[in-house]
Amino acid sequence: MQARSAILKSTVLAALLATSLSAAQAASFTAPTSAVLTLSTDLTSLFSSATFTAVGGASYDAATRTLTEAFTSVTLSNSSATDLIGLTSPTAGISLTSGASTLNITGLSYDNAAKSLSAVLSVNGIQQYNGVFLTSATSTVSEAFNATTGTGLLTTGNLNLTSGAATTLVAAFGLPSFYASLATGVNFGNLKVDVTAVPEPSTYALMGLGLVGMGLVARRRRAA
Repeated sequence: MQARSAILKSTVLAALLATSLSAAQAASFTAPTSAVLTLSTDLTSLFSSATFTAVGGASYDAATRTLTEAFTSVTLSNSSATDLIGLTSPTAGISLTSGASTLNITGLSYDNAAKSLSAVLSVNGIQQYNGVFLTSATSTVSEAFNATTGTGLLTTGNLNLTSGAATTLVAAFGLPSFYASLATGVNFGNLKVDVTAVPEPSTYALMGLGLVGMGLVARRRRAA
């Protein structure tokens, strides 16, 4: 009877262990995760009259044309990172100013499965567009993620403006409407996401529970 009870408990603990480890692999990971958007020379040449600056805590290096932001949350649940979704601060981003017009591109979020970068576009403080901002016709250049540890590196190239974003961008600076079709054909740049995050406390608790379960299973088997 005792042996049967020990076997039953061992089975339950083993199932608990499997569940806890599975949950740990489907975790959400948070900062520190950085996203670097490098603007192409084609883009900066097209809008050569505009001054590019960072807003809301982001940083912009004009010499290298790079916008750096911290992703405030990252969902990562498998090694291929097909569901990687990063959200930045809603107020952080980049600002383009030319004459009396200022275009803010903020609230960037990247969906790896769709290979798309969404954003909010505001002209002189008034929201004009909210949705997919950039898309990539090219597959991910490089991708290496570990869903268990929550680390990885993603680089996506050949990002292009969507028609809606291009129309908003062109109208903001009073350019002829046909510029919008030209803008969608311009390589906007590339995105690099570096995930060096730590699992949520709940994930640690599940992993710890799993380790305890392993110890108890081993002890029960020895006793039996």
